[in-house]
Amino acid sequence: VFTFFTLVIFGQTIVSTSPENKKVVLEEYTGIHCVWCPSGHQIAQTLQNNNPDDVFLVNIHVGGYAVPGSGEPDFRTPFGTAIANEAGVAFYPSGSVNRHVFSGGATAMDRNAWTGAANTTMGQASYVNVGVEADINVSTNEITIHVEAYYTGNSPESTNLLNVALLQNNTLGPQTGGGMGNQYNHMHRLVYLITGQWGVSIPTTTTETFVDETFTYTIPADYNGVPVAIENLEVVTFITETHQELPSGNGAYPTYSGFAHANDAKIRYVEDILPQCGFDITPKVNIQNYGENDLTDIEITYSVNGGAPQIYNWTGLLLSLQNESIELPAISYTAEEINTINISISDDDDNTNNHIAYDFNISDEFTNTVNLILNTDNAGSQCTWDLMNSNGEVLYSCLLYTSPSPRDRQKS
Repeated sequence: VFTFFTLVIFGQTIVSTSPENKKVVLEEYTGIHCVWCPSGHQIAQTLQNNNPDDVFLVNIHVGGYAVPGSGEPDFRTPFGTAIANEAGVAFYPSGSVNRHVFSGGATAMDRNAWTGAANTTMGQASYVNVGVEADINVSTNEITIHVEAYYTGNSPESTNLLNVALLQNNTLGPQTGGGMGNQYNHMHRLVYLITGQWGVSIPTTTTETFVDETFTYTIPADYNGVPVAIENLEVVTFITETHQELPSGNGAYPTYSGFAHANDAKIRYVEDILPQCGFDITPKVNIQNYGENDLTDIEITYSVNGGAPQIYNWTGLLLSLQNESIELPAISYTAEEINTINISISDDDDNTNNHIAYDFNISDEFTNTVNLILNTDNAGSQCTWDLMNSNGEVLYSCLLYTSPSPRDRQKS
C-alpha cells in the first residue's frame, strides 16, 4: 500500500535544522453516539485555532459509541481499537496529547485536561523536527506524501517510528448531542494509517540524523462505505519513540495535480427543494472547480418547466476542487404536479458536466378541514408560524406562546 523511493517530485527541504519546541498531536477518541463528544470536538478545534501551526488533530472513532446503527455511516478504522487500548481509554470523549502520560497510568485524558497538557507540551524542547507536504493526482487518485525529519538531539530510543495518518474533513453525518441531527460536520476523521498500525522504523535517531521519505498510496472510493472526497483530505505525520511518547509531528493539506482540463466548472447538485405551493422559488446550485485554473466567474442559466430562462452571473474565487452553493435569484413558474428546473453554466473545457435537471413536487391540496398542531419546546415564545393560501395571503398566524412550559396550540 506504500513505497519508499528517492525524492523526485518535491525539490526542497521542508524541515528546519534548528532546535524547535514540540508540536502537539491530539488524538481524540470519539463516536457518533457519544453525547459529550461534540464538546470535545469544540475544545480540540479551539486549541488548534489558537495554535494553527503547532497543534494537529486526529479524531479516532472507536469503541461502543462508534458502532453505527441501521443506515448510519461507519467511521471506524482497522487501527482505532489498538490505539485506544494502548492509550488506556476508559471513557468518551477522551484524548491523548503526544501519547504522553500526564497523570495516572494512561495517556487518555478527560477533555478538560487537553488544553493544559497541550500548552505544557508546546513549551518543551523537541529533539526532532518534522515536516510534511502532499499532492494528490486527481486523475489516478494517488497521493504522494513527502516527509522529512531532522534530529537536533538524541532520542532516548535507538529506533523511532514514523507515522503518516490520512484524515477526512467536512463529512456530514449523525452525532448524538451535536444538535445537528444527521448534518453534524465531522472533522479530522482518521480514515487510514498510510504507514500501518504503529509506523515504519527509523533506525538512526542521533543528533544530525536526517530522514527523507516519500510514500505513495492509491486512495479508494470509500472507507467502510463512506465516500472519500479528496478535496477534504488532510495529512498528519508524527514520530513516536515506541508505540507511545510522541516527541513531535506536523500536518499538511494536499495540493492537487493531474487535472484533465485547465478550465472546468462542474455542477454537483441542486439543493433539495421542498414541495411548493406555486410561489416563486430561489434555487441553490452547488458548483465545483474541477479544473487546474482558478474559477472566478460563471454565467448560470436556469428555467422551470420550460419557461423563460433567467441568467445569473456569479463572481468569486474557487480554487481547484473547491465548491460553493450559489443561491440564484427568485424565478416565477407555472406550477405542475411535478416541476423540473434546468440549470446550465457557461461553456468551458468540458461541457459534459455543465447541466443538471432537478424535479420537485407541488404541495398536496386539501379541500376539507386541516388541523395544525404545534408542540413547542421550553422556549415557546421563540416559535412563530403563518398559514398562507396559494396566493400568499396569510390566513392564520401564530398565537402567543409562553415559556417555560410547552403548550400545544391547534387551529382548524
